[in-house]
Amino acid sequence: MSVRVRGIRRLGAAGLLLALVPALIACQPSAPPGFTGTQPPGGSAAAGGSLAPPDGAGMVPGKPVVTTDGGVVTVAGVSGGKSPNFDLPAGSAEMVVTPCASNQVIPFVTLYDAAQNKLGIVVEPTYTLKGLVGGSYYLDVATNPTCSWQIVISPG
Repeated sequence: MSVRVRGIRRLGAAGLLLALVPALIACQPSAPPGFTGTQPPGGSAAAGGSLAPPDGAGMVPGKPVVTTDGGVVTVAGVSGGKSPNFDLPAGSAEMVVTPCASNQVIPFVTLYDAAQNKLGIVVEPTYTLKGLVGGSYYLDVATNPTCSWQIVISPG
């Protein structure tokens, strides 16, 4: 009899957990209306040729670095981490994610706006961000501890 009661309790607890999952997901930040992202036509080849990932020399693991050159934003790092904020204009932008130098695995990249709204998760080498409202953004990158990576965002 006690085995039966424990089984019923476990089923009840599992049912309660499954009922809560949609509510927990709904609490996650979401993209503002109008924002979308797509993989560009032609598959996953990086636009403009292949980018060489950084070798990680001089970089602190978990502390990505942002540089901007003529509106093009480059974020590079070793291991995962949250990037410093950077500015993007309204409209669209192409994001090129260079795989880890050591194993060619693409890191998981999540784009957030300054209000911490999650705009999208990118796991493709090339991704077009559409409907950007302009302003300040940051990336949160998840990857293995020895991965050196680079992300280039070109507005336009």
